[in-house]
Amino acid sequence: MKKVAIIGAGLSGLTASYFLEDYAEVFIFEKSNGLGGRMSTRRYDRYSFDHGAQYFTAKTKQFLDFIKPLIDTGAVKRWDTKCVNIVNYNVVEEQNWNSQEPHFVGVPGMNQLGKHFATGRNIFMKKKVVSIEVDSKGAVRDEDGKIYNGFDLIIFAVPGPQALSLLLPSFNYYDEIKKIEMNPCFSLLLGFDKELAIDFGAAKILDSDVSWLAVNSKKPGRSDPFSLVLQSSVNFARKNINEDHNKIMAHLMEETTRIIKCDVSSASVKKIHRWVYASNQKKENKSFFLDRKLKLAVCGDWCNNGKVEGAFCSAYDLIAELKK
Repeated sequence: MKKVAIIGAGLSGLTASYFLEDYAEVFIFEKSNGLGGRMSTRRYDRYSFDHGAQYFTAKTKQFLDFIKPLIDTGAVKRWDTKCVNIVNYNVVEEQNWNSQEPHFVGVPGMNQLGKHFATGRNIFMKKKVVSIEVDSKGAVRDEDGKIYNGFDLIIFAVPGPQALSLLLPSFNYYDEIKKIEMNPCFSLLLGFDKELAIDFGAAKILDSDVSWLAVNSKKPGRSDPFSLVLQSSVNFARKNINEDHNKIMAHLMEETTRIIKCDVSSASVKKIHRWVYASNQKKENKSFFLDRKLKLAVCGDWCNNGKVEGAFCSAYDLIAELKK
């Protein structure tokens, strides 16, 4: 049986591991202490927040089949809610999310998918890979200097810039990956003792430094007190990526107050999270990058459309190609 290293335990990395199950012995290296990458959930006091991916859709048969066991057990549920578009601080369009075009969430948090598909895997948590070696067999070295070797393939399931920091310049698609721009984003997390008067579950704001709002506590399977998750626009994040987080928080809270016409300064929990690599600006889809000569591969949502399903499809397509 072949031996494969996967760097990154986000959805792409876990998907690759899942479909390699009967093909190779897989070892996953994850630099953080959490699973699922941007499909993540954080807890502060009594509150939980999906501070990365907010929901996902499933349009391909492969992805629907992949998540069906989780739907059957209730670990994934449809998020039926009213989603509004806001322009100039006013609602200009409403849409009811329902079975016609399902939007899904993990239960009780978006990180549930990562937890589910990580079960039974060989995962090294808090193991940051700092270099690789490619010879007759591949090897990875962690930040403590420990070397793991004997790999027939190394898969990078991390954002493009992180993959580039480890890939060899001789990798077939090195220059192509280098051209792909990644977008940052700030997530603002607010927890309240009392509910705010908001009559929708989600909002897309089209002309503000805040681009997204979700009433996180009203997603299916949430039992926590009232909470909101806001996400900044790409333009705002780009301009302020290194700004003081307290200033970022104050500005986004002021903007949120204008948008929902409710004072959010009463929040008992206020947190800000910076995503350096939140989305991508890639125009043409190339689902994955595989260099058979160097025995290196790259996959991730940023190779596709930046969505959750894109993360799955990238890894799925890569493994299908490997098995040919």
